[in-house]
Amino acid sequence: MTPSIKPMRNMRTLLGFLLKAEVDAIFKQQPFELPNGKSDPFDIWRTASETVRLLPPTPTAVEVSLLEDDKAVRAIKSRPTFARYYESLDDYQFALVPIEALLAPQWAADLDYIEELSGQIDESASLEDLLGFTMAEGQVTQPIVFGTQVIFNSIRADLHAEPIPSVREVAPGEFEIVVRAVSRPNYVQVAVIGGRYLLTNGVHRVCALQLRGHTHVPCVLRRVGRLEETGLNLQTTLFRPDLINGPRPAQVVDFLEPRVAATLKMRSMNQVLRVGIGIDLIRVPAMAAFPIDSNKEVLPKSGPFLPGGADRPAASI
Repeated sequence: MTPSIKPMRNMRTLLGFLLKAEVDAIFKQQPFELPNGKSDPFDIWRTASETVRLLPPTPTAVEVSLLEDDKAVRAIKSRPTFARYYESLDDYQFALVPIEALLAPQWAADLDYIEELSGQIDESASLEDLLGFTMAEGQVTQPIVFGTQVIFNSIRADLHAEPIPSVREVAPGEFEIVVRAVSRPNYVQVAVIGGRYLLTNGVHRVCALQLRGHTHVPCVLRRVGRLEETGLNLQTTLFRPDLINGPRPAQVVDFLEPRVAATLKMRSMNQVLRVGIGIDLIRVPAMAAFPIDSNKEVLPKSGPFLPGGADRPAASI
């Protein structure tokens, strides 16, 4: 019998930073496979955990350079993407941050994608080239219309649709209802929290730069007071207080260290975005018209009060 074709990706995972219960859930709920015919994920977890315990502390003396508002930076600031997804949310600065100081925002990274990205930049790249690499604008492919759905497909997890539609009048009494579908904003982004630098987007591009020998990464940078403000998925033990606030949380550089990051196989997957159109026509009773004296306050007839509402009566004693 001919074996079935199953495309796989090489993933680097920071299992040694996670609690055992989360590692158990990962292998039960996600399509990861162990390499070289191994059968016990906890063997990999124990080995990685021992390595993590011996890692040196995260650097504290970090020099971050704010970038001048030159032609390259102004060009990025003038983009609709920056205005819509960054400038409207916070006061971002453009900065050059040491890669070795960046904390990891996730526990898994696609090693094949990192190597693919590393081929797009070289060791002698100028700052302008690096800005173009770390602030790249993505594109989505032409979708198909299937029944009442518009379907997009991408080999990357980069599809994004605005959940709130816009309405515009195209002719008297004629309207278009528009949902914007775009490539997900993907600038390398760093949050400063508690004196540390947490990468909140761009793991693969930062790792690609490190793979090419670069020590610093240009990014958009902002300051936050709490982890909840970063927009990251905090439902992982990677962000448990004793680890993230401890001397050695997970760092981005760990993904390229085989002793720290366990290599797993994961089934190749595409991302699909479906935008559905739903139309409902209903009939409701018309409201009764009654005259209103503008000099008098209109009060509702007596009836049941809502608990906790403004019309709730005073309690009886």
